[in-house]
Amino acid sequence: MFDRSLVHLFPFNGGYFVLDVNSGSFFNVDETTFLYINKLVETGSKEAAVDKLKKQFPYIEEVADEVEKLIKERLLFSKPPSYFVSNLTLKSMCLNVAHSCNFGCLYCFAKKGNYGGKEALMSFDVAKKAIDFLYNNSDGRESLEVDFFGGEPLLNFEVVKKTIEYARSTYKDKSFRFSITTNGNLLNEDIEKFLFDNDVSIVLSLDGDKETNDKYRVLRNGSGTFDFVYPKIKMVVDHRAEYGGYYVRGTYTHTTMDIAKTVLSLKGFGFKYISLEPVVTKDDKISIKESDLPKLKKEYGKLAEAYVESQKTNQWTFFHFNIDLEAGPCIQKRINGCGAGVEYIAVSPDGSIYPCHQFDGIKETKLGDVFNGIVNMGLQEKFRKANFLFNKPECANCWARFYCSGGCLANNYIINGDIFKPYAIGCEIQKMRIEAALYVQYKLKELGLEVPTTQISDGHCS
Repeated sequence: MFDRSLVHLFPFNGGYFVLDVNSGSFFNVDETTFLYINKLVETGSKEAAVDKLKKQFPYIEEVADEVEKLIKERLLFSKPPSYFVSNLTLKSMCLNVAHSCNFGCLYCFAKKGNYGGKEALMSFDVAKKAIDFLYNNSDGRESLEVDFFGGEPLLNFEVVKKTIEYARSTYKDKSFRFSITTNGNLLNEDIEKFLFDNDVSIVLSLDGDKETNDKYRVLRNGSGTFDFVYPKIKMVVDHRAEYGGYYVRGTYTHTTMDIAKTVLSLKGFGFKYISLEPVVTKDDKISIKESDLPKLKKEYGKLAEAYVESQKTNQWTFFHFNIDLEAGPCIQKRINGCGAGVEYIAVSPDGSIYPCHQFDGIKETKLGDVFNGIVNMGLQEKFRKANFLFNKPECANCWARFYCSGGCLANNYIINGDIFKPYAIGCEIQKMRIEAALYVQYKLKELGLEVPTTQISDGHCS
């Protein structure tokens, strides 16, 4: 009954917290209660736990009685919620309109934009076929999502414009949501006007202040990009000050792990919607290592404290602190991952279909193409299974399972060569972010504060 997988206990910034995994109930408790629940898990019974602690805490039976009330109310050690295996259908697509980039970022998973092949731009004919494919395979979906990606998608902006116009004029029975992920170099007022007028959300890549950004976000000749990108990003953000519809998204590495400083510097630039992701790579010079985890945990703790304090005077959003303690996603969404290969696909410039943008160019993961459809049905079925939380043994009993939904299949493949085997360091980072987010939301509720809701995804994971 008192299984470790049913509760998660953790100290955070001087407080003690308990999460009931299945119900989502979350408590800030005193040290005695924290120790008692931990002993309850260790010993397996109320009597044994009380016996272990009664010399240290004479009033421990009163604590035990209060905890027992919570258990009876199904707020602690609650039973797993009921669920069914969903028949997932296609709802979103990454249109990789450019296998080309004007940057040479040193951590780029897309191999400087060409994904390990020849540079190429998607033709409008291929883009139309991709939209047709999305529409024809989205039975039961009222809203469809398309993200323009690269490389640098603004290198192919005419196709971006035509594709948006084609989708909305051809398939009026569907609601299309568009987004674009850009390094910002080609942004100008005309491009921003089109994107804004057509309700296109935008993810703007910037790794922090000039020193941090220019360490890895560089041109092909190695020179930094901050000085000419920042004004263009600021132009877009200022234009959307009241509307939102953007994220400024950075990447951190083994050598740029000052997360709190980086996020707060982005906030200091006037950016209201911010995200920061760890690099995922086998490159030993920049990859996040196990020895980095204690520092990262402290960094997320510092950021959480600063975030709560800053909300008193200036509301802004850090993507990974957005957890709803009252009414998060339903269980069906929590037990399925991102939907890679099933609900979500990526299309390369030649029309090839991959499970997601990070698989683009990896030949053995090609599912088919927009002309002939999905032909590798066995591979798609494998991804369907991998998206289901309880098909990954290491995820099934993890306390964070209903918050990360099983993690990123691409990261699993990149690091372990197996979409079913979680990327261990990525899991640890997820857990520390979730702990920080739980703390943040609890403190904000305690203070009677609200934060801006997440308007869009922060973009692709790496």
